[in-house]
Amino acid sequence: MTNNSLNSVVILGPAYPLRGGIANLNEALCDNLIKSGINSEVVSFSLQYPSFLFPGTTQYETSVIKHPFKITPLLNSVNPLTWIKAVRYIKK
Repeated sequence: MTNNSLNSVVILGPAYPLRGGIANLNEALCDNLIKSGINSEVVSFSLQYPSFLFPGTTQYETSVIKHPFKITPLLNSVNPLTWIKAVRYIKK
């Protein structure tokens, strides 16, 4: 079933420059939505984990990747007020 009335999608979750499987899947989803003709972007984290909780060496991608969609880092995992800011951004 397709919904031709769908104009745009905002994906809420990790994306570049954050690394990891969920970030990769969010980016692939956004890319495929755009290829399907749906205007899409990702609202991501400016800080996903405080450094003392992160199990690896870095939570950031080391290579430069260009995406054909907008990634806006608004969410901060330790500052719940950023979620309000993200909701306002998405409503626009």
